[in-house]
Amino acid sequence: MSRRRHLSVVESSRVEEELSETLISFCQRLIQTPSVNGEHPERPVAELVASFAVDHGLQAELVGEESARPNVRVWSTHETSSLLLVAHLDTVPVGTEANWTYGPFQGRLVDGKIFGRGAVDNKGGVAAAIGALLLLRDENAGGDGSAMFIGVPDEESGALGELGVKYLHREGKLVGRGAIYTYPGTDKIVLGHRGLVRMRLVTSGRSLHTGSREWQEGEGCNALTGLAEILLRVEGLSFRGPGPHEELFRDWRTLATPTIFHAGSGPSIGPDHAEALIDIRLTPDVGANDVRKLVQEVIDDVARQRPGLEVSFETIVDLPSTLITPEEPVVAALRTAAAAETGHDPALVAAGPANESYLLNGYGVPTVAFGPDGSDGHRVDEYVLADSLAAVAGVYARTARLLAAA
Repeated sequence: MSRRRHLSVVESSRVEEELSETLISFCQRLIQTPSVNGEHPERPVAELVASFAVDHGLQAELVGEESARPNVRVWSTHETSSLLLVAHLDTVPVGTEANWTYGPFQGRLVDGKIFGRGAVDNKGGVAAAIGALLLLRDENAGGDGSAMFIGVPDEESGALGELGVKYLHREGKLVGRGAIYTYPGTDKIVLGHRGLVRMRLVTSGRSLHTGSREWQEGEGCNALTGLAEILLRVEGLSFRGPGPHEELFRDWRTLATPTIFHAGSGPSIGPDHAEALIDIRLTPDVGANDVRKLVQEVIDDVARQRPGLEVSFETIVDLPSTLITPEEPVVAALRTAAAAETGHDPALVAAGPANESYLLNGYGVPTVAFGPDGSDGHRVDEYVLADSLAAVAGVYARTARLLAAA
């Protein structure tokens, strides 16, 4: 029987209030430590997590291939665990800082919401996971409820996992019966995600003075408009939808979105170079090779209509879709724990955005996503609900006990 069950109602309420206050303060400190991918190394955040953990009676280590971008591992009583709680330490950029109601790195608590970049994606999840370890420590769970937190770097660059999940797997530091990626939302358990393909397209043309007769007569070749035509046609491609066996993906479809475009060298020079990125989200029935074939057909058709236009493309990110079954022990444990701690049964869904679950699943660690409530990840005024940090910590701790006993 856990220590919490011996507490009176008043004592239990006080303990839960203290945990909530501790996790809110910790989450604010995490937000106040910037870790924008490509701008800030993750080490300061990793060190903050490790020092907080040690100060609260947990064990921690920093490991990784790059000193400035380590992983942080935290555990309570045993370095081996049944449940892995996984979060990423980096964030996306803040965008236009003036558009934020509160500064993106202030970690302001207003009306029950903690605002800031990374609040819900994914630093609120970090705080809740560490909170779960504190609960397991206090309950003397030991081997019957072991869990470990893993904070990884460099997820927001494309979820490739080179410095994080892949490194930890190679080093034998990624072992568990199941994992929860601490992405937001208590109303759902995410069993998988769409795949992702990112392509870089480059066009070359012939540059002439835009005021010249040669350009007027079509002797040049505009790399900018050639690429623009390709992008518009790729954006309009139709793909078959998920088959009946992919019920969890019924609300999603394969979608191509041009996201970045660069072209031109001067206001009176016909563009002879252009490049762009295309982000393509894949449902399970559409493979990366299917998409590459369709894109190549578009390129060939546009190039035939535009003499002199040369086009090349490369795939720079290629992540598969992934999905685990509801029968996995980690799913059953989390559903039971969530119902007991929150009073409602979360829906089983698949996610549109990709994440590192595909890697964990591939390494034999069935992974779901479930975490604190909030909103506006990747947008201005991102926030996490303060009260959900301790609530989700309770869900995680109960899940660890159930999974260990299964």
